[in-house]
Amino acid sequence: MLGSMLILMFLTALSTSQIGETQPVGLEVGFEWKPYPIERGAPSALTVTAANRGASLMQLYFVGLSFDWMAKDTYFYSPESAAPKNVTQYGSASFDIGFSVPDDVNPGVHEARVIIDWAMLTGDTWNRTAIVYVIPNVEIVVKSQGGLPLSTTTIAIIIIIAAILVLERKRIQAVIGKRIKREAKPKKPTEELE
Repeated sequence: MLGSMLILMFLTALSTSQIGETQPVGLEVGFEWKPYPIERGAPSALTVTAANRGASLMQLYFVGLSFDWMAKDTYFYSPESAAPKNVTQYGSASFDIGFSVPDDVNPGVHEARVIIDWAMLTGDTWNRTAIVYVIPNVEIVVKSQGGLPLSTTTIAIIIIIAAILVLERKRIQAVIGKRIKREAKPKKPTEELE
């Protein structure tokens, strides 16, 4: 039980991405990788959800994704960024940004940046600004040929399970030993009817 809780806490800590920028007033942004960790050479996506938390009206002009191996001012973006989106007060809009990590990118931890070009209506004036969110520690793994990808998370799970098995080996041996002894007991012969 304790081992399961430790595994769950460890996986939660590994999968949580930290955002390097604070949220501006009125705009709340969330990120979700699909799938995670990201496999090199396989199709992936980032869902960016922008929520209006105070303005009477908000417009989203552009949402883009860039990685540390890409040229400056180059972004992956979704078709939803083709035209400005209006977001009413307490409403939200999501953008699915599809991408693929090239095979020449080194596996490991990388940095991603999400740019959001948006405007908030204050009175009769649109206050337009762009903000960049830095997402550190984005894990890129080599595409698996079957089975689990050898990511940091997978290796950590294997180590934790091995440690639990080593620590609990006497209990496991005792349980297995009891089953073997039970199965090894000879059965009484059935009496023949005369």
